[in-house]
Amino acid sequence: MTKAFHDYKFEINWASSIPFNITNDSIEVRITTADGKRYMADFVTRRFLDTMFEKNQRTGECASGAYFAMPRMIVVDRLCDDVIKSTLDDLIANDEADFYFKKFD
Repeated sequence: MTKAFHDYKFEINWASSIPFNITNDSIEVRITTADGKRYMADFVTRRFLDTMFEKNQRTGECASGAYFAMPRMIVVDRLCDDVIKSTLDDLIANDEADFYFKKFD
């Protein structure tokens, strides 16, 4: 495991008063390391991607649904603590967290 991310904590940054859909949504996940450094990435579900492609085909966005792009995107089946934690642990164990997460203050 990458030492920089040892003993991290994560939180979901969700500003809406409406709960997010664990199978069809996009959320921001923030990591705080033991030394206080903070990182963020967007977790999206596979179903959310399908929803976005369908919407963009209707609206004409993203070349009429030909593509979808989002920085710092991590695709998961469900947006729940156990899936997020296991994803984070795997990315950290494989030294990939720096690639997918953006550092912020």
